[in-house]
Amino acid sequence: MLAGDDRTLLEAVRAGSNSAFGELYARHCTAAHTMAKQVAETPTDAEDLVAEAFAKILDVVRRGGGPDTAFRAYLLTTVRNLAMALNSRGRRLHLAAELEAFCAPESHLSSTDPAMVEPERDLVGKAFARLPRRWRHVLWYVEIEHRTTAEVGKRFGISRNSAAALAYRARKGLREAYSQVCADEPTRRRLAAPGQLLAEAA
Repeated sequence: MLAGDDRTLLEAVRAGSNSAFGELYARHCTAAHTMAKQVAETPTDAEDLVAEAFAKILDVVRRGGGPDTAFRAYLLTTVRNLAMALNSRGRRLHLAAELEAFCAPESHLSSTDPAMVEPERDLVGKAFARLPRRWRHVLWYVEIEHRTTAEVGKRFGISRNSAAALAYRARKGLREAYSQVCADEPTRRRLAAPGQLLAEAA
């Protein structure tokens, strides 16, 4: 366990410390889950809200933004705002349509330099491993097994729209994780569609 108040830990996160953010997570995850259960429609949505809230805050803090103090208040506000977006029916329908658009086949990987394939697989594997377990599962079902959102919903015990929203968040999370992994690489590539990334890494 790292010593110091939240301000000290946030400063360490901005300096690149992953363990400092892990300590913030340990201190505040219970409060985040309590809030998420109050505002989410389902327990599974609550888990996703917490994971996405911490991921968003980590990204913001690493870029120099976010809170300097009152981390818990910032976290709970983030969870609540994410829930408001998720619980909007119009938003869910939009996500379902957007999910189908993401699944459209592209030809980007067919023109990939063979010399780049193995390094790319390594980057994708690292990005995929950073995702919450539930996000990894839903991406695998949708992108590799080509399950429909209705099938995914049945597997997870949620509605089709909830499954579409979950897949959308997982895709977005993969893109963000991939970008973070690439940030430390000397050569960056244009990010392909999430399905292409997973298919290549599989």
